[in-house]
Amino acid sequence: TTMKPGVYENIAYEEYDAIPAYRSHDLTTVIKCPYSWKHRKALTETPALLEGRVQHTVFLEKHNFDKEFVIQPNIDRRTKVGKEDYANFMETIGDRTAISRDMYDVCMERRAVVQDYVPAEDHKTELTLVFEWHGHPFKCRLDWYDGERVWDLKTCRDASPRGFRNAINSFNYHMQAALYVDGCILSGLKAHGFNFLAQEKAHPYPFVVYTLSEEALEYARARNEQALDLLLKCKDKDDFKPYNLDGVQVVDITDLY
Repeated sequence: TTMKPGVYENIAYEEYDAIPAYRSHDLTTVIKCPYSWKHRKALTETPALLEGRVQHTVFLEKHNFDKEFVIQPNIDRRTKVGKEDYANFMETIGDRTAISRDMYDVCMERRAVVQDYVPAEDHKTELTLVFEWHGHPFKCRLDWYDGERVWDLKTCRDASPRGFRNAINSFNYHMQAALYVDGCILSGLKAHGFNFLAQEKAHPYPFVVYTLSEEALEYARARNEQALDLLLKCKDKDDFKPYNLDGVQVVDITDLY
């Protein structure tokens, strides 16, 4: 569905997903490997993705938990009776997703640790922005926006400065941050920066808040522009090379350690 540029609240993820526009993930993927971008598959829900969904819901929009999820009863599905009981339970839940009590409890434990950062009532959560960037349609979905800054919850293996810097570089989180800040500005929202709330997945769930400096955001903007340029050139030529490389690549003595 084509949507006019603007700021949209309370849009379901499925509706957001259907908006025909580029997103930050397109830029962060294509700059690594145009071939991987071209041949990407639709996301299928893995246990890790499901847990991420639950974590974001209980942190950002706890009031929506019962609309999206249901905690499954403790049923032994190895028995015939258990299989029948489970099938009967699944028939009652509609389009909600069943999750285990353990997953819910862990997500709530993590939420309690970062309770001070849970979005306030006047903050906007899961805000959808549709905007034009360098003449092309883009969209993004902010975890939350406090009226001044964009925030993003990242559950990670290592929230230490060294560990999270590695994650930023591995997953191009800085490019996401710059595009979201630019999306806000282009949509008429104040955006004085981008904060990550990085929290470790494992108990006791330590966390750190990181922000990108102005210089880091400028660098990320340049990377986004480079990525868009690469994407458009690849589409124009219909040529999506793995890692944008041609021919045999030489491994030199200086590459070894």
